[in-house]
Amino acid sequence: MQSVHPEVQSYLDQVVSTLTIHVGAELIGVYLHGYLAMGAFHPGRSDIDILAVCAEPLHRERRMVVGEALVVIPTPPSGGNLEFSLVTEAAVRARSVAPSFEVHVNTHEEPFAVDGSDRPGDQDLVIHFAMVRARGRALIGPEPAELLLEPVRDSLIQAFLGDIQWAKEEGAAAWEGHDMPELASMAYQVLNAARCWRYLESGELGSKVEGAAWLERRDPDPDTRALLDAALAYQRGGIPNDPDERIVSEFVQRVEAMLRAAVS
Repeated sequence: MQSVHPEVQSYLDQVVSTLTIHVGAELIGVYLHGYLAMGAFHPGRSDIDILAVCAEPLHRERRMVVGEALVVIPTPPSGGNLEFSLVTEAAVRARSVAPSFEVHVNTHEEPFAVDGSDRPGDQDLVIHFAMVRARGRALIGPEPAELLLEPVRDSLIQAFLGDIQWAKEEGAAAWEGHDMPELASMAYQVLNAARCWRYLESGELGSKVEGAAWLERRDPDPDTRALLDAALAYQRGGIPNDPDERIVSEFVQRVEAMLRAAVS
């Protein structure tokens, strides 16, 4: 893992201590995943992704106490917003296509905490569980592979499809509060599609940036390479020219078709 900026490390320490206080003895583990765990974190462009696991479901009031306590922790001045989920041990072992959660926290432009008690579950957690197991880092608790199960391939592919569909439907609106929402949306869709393609071909799970680098070595098509270069430039803090929407759409649809074929 890349070295962590002291401000980011201090933030991680505060998140862990807050969970230790408010979840207490029921807290099993806290896991860093995403760009920060995989050495591709860029302040201002990357989130701080954390999954926490507790032994038993929490009462509704306690869930929101946990969520609200995390929301008020100042995010690192150097950059990085929190994407957090607290789930039970039963949830990580259930092999559900939409795992249940105790609370979600997001600290983007309007920080919020979501109580999971009345929610049907979250398909994105299938991806998060798989990424934590493959590439996550334990901040406290057992190593990820000791707690999380191997992902079911079809369920993971369906979750990838759901993520692609969400990004297409939401477009730039999903990135309000980010630098240059249109470019942020483009970069997410392109890099996410590259990550999915890599998984289909190799079975490897990694960051979106790693997926793009993998695909650049395999696909000589100049349009694809230009698209990947633009997405990587944005993710790494640059301001690339906005690629043609048609090329972005065709690329994403190509990968989407591959995913659908893999589970049909």
